[in-house]
Amino acid sequence: MSLKSFVRKFIAVTFLLFIVGCSGISMIKGGSRSDLYREDFLKKITSIKTQYKQGHSKSALQVLKQMPEETLLPVERALRRNLMGVIHFSENNYEQAIFNFDLGLTTSRLDSSLTSQIQLNLASSYYKLGFMDKSYAVLSQGDPKVLKDAEKKTFYKLKYKLSKELGKDQEELSSLIMFLSDKKSLSDLKSEPLFEKLISSFFSLNKREKISVLENHVEGQPLSVGYLAYLEAEKMYYKGEKEEATELLEWVEKKFAESNEVDGLVKGFFFRLENYAKIDPSSIGVVLPMSGSKKGFGKRAMLGIDHALRNQMARPTIEGQSPFQIHLKDSSGSGAVGSYRVKELIDKHHVAVIIGGLFPQEAVKEYQEAKKYGVFFISLSQVYLPKEEKDHLLLEIPGSVESHLKEIFSSDVITNFGKRAAILYPSTSRGKAYVNEFWRRAKLGNIELGGVISYDKKKSDYREPVKNLLGLKFKRERQEELDLITEIHSLEKKKSSRRIQTLKPQIDFDWVFVPSLPRDTLQIVPSFTYFDAFRLNIIGGPSWRSKAIFDESYKLGSLFFVGDKVGEAADQFSQAFINRYGQKPRIIEMRSNDALGIAISVLQATPFQSRDELDIHIRGRELLGGVTGEWRMNEGVWIKDMAFLKLHRGKVANAFVKAEVSAPTSETSP
Repeated sequence: MSLKSFVRKFIAVTFLLFIVGCSGISMIKGGSRSDLYREDFLKKITSIKTQYKQGHSKSALQVLKQMPEETLLPVERALRRNLMGVIHFSENNYEQAIFNFDLGLTTSRLDSSLTSQIQLNLASSYYKLGFMDKSYAVLSQGDPKVLKDAEKKTFYKLKYKLSKELGKDQEELSSLIMFLSDKKSLSDLKSEPLFEKLISSFFSLNKREKISVLENHVEGQPLSVGYLAYLEAEKMYYKGEKEEATELLEWVEKKFAESNEVDGLVKGFFFRLENYAKIDPSSIGVVLPMSGSKKGFGKRAMLGIDHALRNQMARPTIEGQSPFQIHLKDSSGSGAVGSYRVKELIDKHHVAVIIGGLFPQEAVKEYQEAKKYGVFFISLSQVYLPKEEKDHLLLEIPGSVESHLKEIFSSDVITNFGKRAAILYPSTSRGKAYVNEFWRRAKLGNIELGGVISYDKKKSDYREPVKNLLGLKFKRERQEELDLITEIHSLEKKKSSRRIQTLKPQIDFDWVFVPSLPRDTLQIVPSFTYFDAFRLNIIGGPSWRSKAIFDESYKLGSLFFVGDKVGEAADQFSQAFINRYGQKPRIIEMRSNDALGIAISVLQATPFQSRDELDIHIRGRELLGGVTGEWRMNEGVWIKDMAFLKLHRGKVANAFVKAEVSAPTSETSP
């Protein structure tokens, strides 16, 4: 280029800049996306967005249409068209939305963030119309890295749905990983409804594909990738591919060193392998309160264990099988002492199975200790931990929280009662365990929640939380309605002071779950009718099968609850127990008998030389059975088959079948 030519071009550019500066168009500070938009335009757009958010979509669209397009800069035109498309989309006018998004893409090139946003919106519009191929093609052109966090979530969720619809397995998994990449804890990750889709999608791939997915998504250290890699390594190890599993675990340890939870899982796994692999397949540990205020319950549990052991000894001996040895340790009714006894049993006796957890406060501590060393723990009470903190090495004899809510959220219950649910739960560890699983199940089943209310178990009057659930607590919000009712009743000849003082309840649910113990139940249920909420579908847990509630049931109307499927085996057990001990067994004796019976059935199944082999066997079992019911492996935990029952005037029957089931037991679980 000659000097004269350069000077002419320089003068021309300088002149253009001068014209722009004098024409009232002030460019925003350079070096950012705002270089592409003028201040007055952005002010107008902000005003239109506010108008739209306030519900005035038609007037907002009219203002956008009146903006002269020829006066706008190229990217401003794209932004205008995008906003018009968004408004049409919100009105379900997808064809017009597509028209505007298409026009927006013709001039959006200079703003990569806007371009990807329009492509996401266009893909969403095609998806709404059922054009899956077009939607996927458009979405694949977008760059999610330049989108805002909320838009990224939408991008990956849409890509997951499209990939699933179009049979693109690896893209489906990749989208799920990225969708869940914002989760910072395993608890958050596992509580996400799509987590189970992630697990099933990952394990549907072959080994080579799985490793490829892990390596391709390790950037940024998403927790989901670290956890998937750990699960795959664990699975490989138990399949006998120990060398490959160790290599993968070392890779996880290196790549996810900054993730305390993933790093803890890996270190814990290595620790178990190195220190607690030794096992005595004929040795069973039992941890019960044999001293202190709860020793009476412990002695009764030992009667049930003794009954199961005597039955086992009366059977023909299996060739090569050593006699079973029971090692009993006293928990003194303390979780801390119980957990120490668990470790003692593993250290000294190399027990294969531990039976314990007679009371929930002991069960949690004892199970957590057994879990550290990969020991099968059979709990005589429920373990109040989140589902993600349980695994296949835990069996809850009464049926876990997950077992109860699986039955409550079954298709039979939803079909007969409806898809609007509520829960009134105690503000205890027990109540929190129920409400967490209740939330998870509701999300999975698209169940609408009409109320989630807690109550203080220390109080004896539960009317306040019931008022809250029925929409009666916040009177100011319904003051106009209250004034009108008061005025109407003032004109009546026969007045009822109670009717004037209370509003009609607002029942935003089809059924309510109340995981209360019998004493609380007898206070809570009448509170509903006290506030004129009649004929509600109120559901409880197995503890409602108690004499205290049965005796008062004629006052309570019809109640529903989940309970054990009691059959002929229970009657046969009771008779055999009476013949042997001269007394009728109750729930503790039945559960402890089942615990030892199941432990023996597992240990007798095949010769075990290591904890790994026992672990593999338990993972592979589909069913465990006893007098009080059957347990099936579901989503990596043992779920007990429960019955959905109806209680009316002292009689129990299957809720949706007119057939009497049984009379009440004389007590509830401890």
